[in-house]
Order: sequence, then structure tokens, then C-alpha cells
Amino acid sequence: MRIAILLRRLRSLTFVAPVFLSAALHAAQTPETLLEEINRLPEAERQARLVNGAKKEGTVTWYVAMNRLYAQDLINAFEADYPFLKVNALTGSGGALLSRVLTEHRARSYQYDVFNTRSMTINMLRQADAIMRYRTPYRRFLRDSFYDKEGFFNGMFATPMVFVFNTKLASRKEAPASLGDLADPKWAGKLAMDTESYDWLAGLLDYYGEEKGAALAAKIGEQKLNVRRGPTLLTQLVAAAEFPVQIDGHHQEAIAMKKRGAPVDYSFPQPFVPAKSLIPVYLSSRPPHPHAAALLADFLLSKKGQEIMYGHGRWVSHKNITTKGPDGVGDRKVVIPSPEKWGDRYQELIALYNKLLLRQ
Repeated sequence: MRIAILLRRLRSLTFVAPVFLSAALHAAQTPETLLEEINRLPEAERQARLVNGAKKEGTVTWYVAMNRLYAQDLINAFEADYPFLKVNALTGSGGALLSRVLTEHRARSYQYDVFNTRSMTINMLRQADAIMRYRTPYRRFLRDSFYDKEGFFNGMFATPMVFVFNTKLASRKEAPASLGDLADPKWAGKLAMDTESYDWLAGLLDYYGEEKGAALAAKIGEQKLNVRRGPTLLTQLVAAAEFPVQIDGHHQEAIAMKKRGAPVDYSFPQPFVPAKSLIPVYLSSRPPHPHAAALLADFLLSKKGQEIMYGHGRWVSHKNITTKGPDGVGDRKVVIPSPEKWGDRYQELIALYNKLLLRQ
């Protein structure tokens, strides 16, 4: 009799233990491990799992450091693809949104799912445990330097920086063609630059090596640069003939100004084109809506999402979207500052910029 009771208890434990074990494992699963598990599924099964999860979540929160109109174009297209999802977008400057994210995480108030700002912030966000790895299959479509090895950031676009010149003050033939030309004494007092173009200097140091790059930057700094805050303002001042050349103009700003009929033109610097640090898609380490967050991140990296950004004049990360024509970057050498390297040395980079270029 006792043996029969013991056997029944053992059978009961055999049934119950896996249930408890499964529940314990589920409880221990983090959003990162959840999405890692989903990302290993075959494509159709993976998509179905994300969609089913997102339908239950119903919304996704995106902290977006981007022009509101441009962001809305992306949101409209995303919501058309996933009509069961509502995007709650909070737009703002990259610095303001970064501060908000860090404050929320310190207070353990996890509000956002997806966040984009400059990639130089990656080390700060990792140290705060505010972002997680997201190794989406869409990473295989990204250009080199637009993603990291560990999976914390997946780049959407970067901004090539070009020489913008006033065509009434300098013809294309007369305008500087190379970064070395900027040190020519004939340009003293005629060049303009942003007060915070740190990525431009980082590109110089990465391409030439720190000693040679710093030496060239110091020579350019001796040219009595006209410094102002804001790339758009600087391009407008070039158009207004305040000075002949802006040396760190944003590519899309130069194109837009030309299309409006302003007396400006631009050229890609030789031997390389410096790029403002790329803008990645970060996923919160504790997203309130992990399935919807994954769908939004995937959309922003997809060819459809990238084509929308390309239409905004961006140099996008998708390697199958090639830029052609006179405004295309083509196969020129573009240098994107290393987020891992300069993220840890950002204050040092700022100090060097102020010393070499602003002469402070």
C-alpha cells in the first residue's frame, strides 16, 4: 500500500517539476534573452512571434532625436504596416533625451522602448545599463561601421560633412578640394566651422593617425576660423556671403540650399569625407513593449524605412541603397568616428577640439 502511494507521489512530482521549471525559466528571461530567442527562429516564424506579441502590447514608445516631420513620415509608414500598433513619439534634442533616459533608469521608471541619438553615447548608456543587445537579422544589410560587434547599436544613417562655398565668392575651381588645402594661408579668415564639430576632428585623427591628424588640425586652427553654433546657421551665412567657405557643412543642408536657389555649391573633401557620428537604434534594457520595440527597430533598418530616410537626404546604412548622381557619396572614402574609442575619450576630444581648432 505504502509503495503504491509513493509511486503516485513520484508520478505527480514528475509532472509538476517541469511546469515549475518552465515557469522559473520564463520568469528569469530578460527582454534581451527573449528577443535573442526569437531572433534565432526561421524568418516567418520569427515575424509571426513578434507580431503576435506586439498585438498584445498595442503600443510602442520611441524617444526620437530627429526632425518631427521626418519622424512622422517614418511613423506613418510603420503604423500602415502594423495598424494594431500606436507609436508614442517623444521628439527632442539628443542631449535632452539622453538626460531623460538616464534619469528614468536611475529612478527605475522605464518608459521608452526605442531611442535614437548619437552613437558616441553608447558607453554612457551601457554603463547606466539603459540599453540592451539586439542582434536583429537586419544587421546583415548594414554597411561596415554602422553596427558594433556586440549588438548594442544598429546604425540608421550618418551625415557626411562637406565643403560648402558661396559661388559668388569662390568658384568650384578656386574652392578648397582637400583637407590639406584648408591649411593654405590664402584661406586665413575665410573659413567657417561649427563650435561643436567634434566628430570632424575625430575623423581627422582616425584617418591620419593622432599625431599627424592633430598637426593638420592645429594648422587649420591657425587660420582664424569663423566659428558659430549650428550647421544650418553656418550654411545660411555662407549663402548670405558672410564668409566664402564652411568646412563642416552637412551634406543634406548643402543640397537643400542649392535646390532653393541660393548661391552655394559644395564638394566632398579629399582624401576622405568626415562623417558626423552615426545615429543608431537603441533598444531599452527594460522595454515596456519588447515585441513592438523589435518591430519598430526592424522597420527603421529595413529597406522600406531606409528609403524614406534616403528621401530625406540621409546617407543611410542599408548597403543595397546606393547613392548615385552628382549628390551621391558613391564609393568615396567616408570616415565615421569609432563610437567605442571616442565614447570613452569624449571629454578629451572636446578639449583637443577647443585647443587645436578654436584656439581656446
